[in-house]
Amino acid sequence: MQVKQRWRNATLVTPGGEIGQDLLIENGRFTGIVSRDSATGADWQDVDASGKLLFPGIIDLLQHGMDVYLYNDTLPGCVSDNSTLLLSRGVTGFLPSISCLPPENMEPTLTRLAAETEKATGARAIGIHSEGPVFASPGAHNPRNLQKPSVELAERMLAASNGRLKAVTLAPELPGAEAFIKRLKQHGVSIHLGHSQAVPDDVARYVSWGIDAVTHMYNVMRQPEPGNMGLHVLSLTDALLAEPGLALGLICDGIHVSPKLMKILAQLPVDRVFLETDANKYAGAEDMEFEFYPGQWVRSARGKAVVDRNGGLCGSSLTPDEAMRNYVRLVGADLVRTAHATSLVPARVLGMEKDIGSIEVGKLADFAVLDPATLEIQATVVGGEMLFRRAA
Repeated sequence: MQVKQRWRNATLVTPGGEIGQDLLIENGRFTGIVSRDSATGADWQDVDASGKLLFPGIIDLLQHGMDVYLYNDTLPGCVSDNSTLLLSRGVTGFLPSISCLPPENMEPTLTRLAAETEKATGARAIGIHSEGPVFASPGAHNPRNLQKPSVELAERMLAASNGRLKAVTLAPELPGAEAFIKRLKQHGVSIHLGHSQAVPDDVARYVSWGIDAVTHMYNVMRQPEPGNMGLHVLSLTDALLAEPGLALGLICDGIHVSPKLMKILAQLPVDRVFLETDANKYAGAEDMEFEFYPGQWVRSARGKAVVDRNGGLCGSSLTPDEAMRNYVRLVGADLVRTAHATSLVPARVLGMEKDIGSIEVGKLADFAVLDPATLEIQATVVGGEMLFRRAA
């Protein structure tokens, strides 16, 4: 029997603004936004959401781990367990992500992780994000595991992931990158520029090859040489800002990027910025030290970045709902702009905006219920089904 729901008396956060109307859901999709005094039949189930915010489900495109799992390890249940845990964070879609693995381990890991994504029963495990192995600057990744881009590498990654590879972060300036990018694009993979030392004047050419987004804007990027005669030297980040079609990923913890720089990003058109956690193992859990790769020990701590023993950044301890609240509180973004950054822009980056990413008629009914005062997650709905509800 088809379930018809009417969510009453909430404020809806939509791409066009905050709306004080009721939300209709049928067969797992949004079917109407109607005035509160309009009538629906006796076969409709009323859900009283008085005083709450209905916010589009958060979509995290870069997440290496959460709680006790690191996706590189592909432990049984790593994706399914976290898909359930992420519901309490308002997440309805995510990309389990891998880092630069030893070449002999990359394909088996992709195959195992692809199988794990099929088991998710909570937030949608949309596919896999491979951050690397085609980097110019390894950052926190194991430099011994970098590989050269080629069509053959693209085909091996695609085959190993069984159609579940949805995003790849790479340095486009490396020889062979153009063919590598175009082969991945033929299979619908979203291409993200990152860990790059690209010459700024070459960025427009790289974007023309099919780059969709930037991974962790401002982090692990080429720095300009000092200028002469008082001239401002064009930087890689300047060149990325100048490309209107690029979506810019932001780790919104106030550590990876200065809040003042985040405020600059928040003044761009709303379709330019998206939030990604780059979360590592133990994000959202207790403070812990762990081995990110052999010999590389890092520490995760709540409210702080993940760092190695020398203080170098190794991802974040950020949860997606914390990133959302930080965008409001540290940056001053309103809820509509924030919803673009947490949900609609990530959906567009993946080419999935017709189905997910916003509260609009026709889309899948994926959303979170927020307390308007604290922006804490009260409930999460995926496909019209309430899969998480916070205890009173």
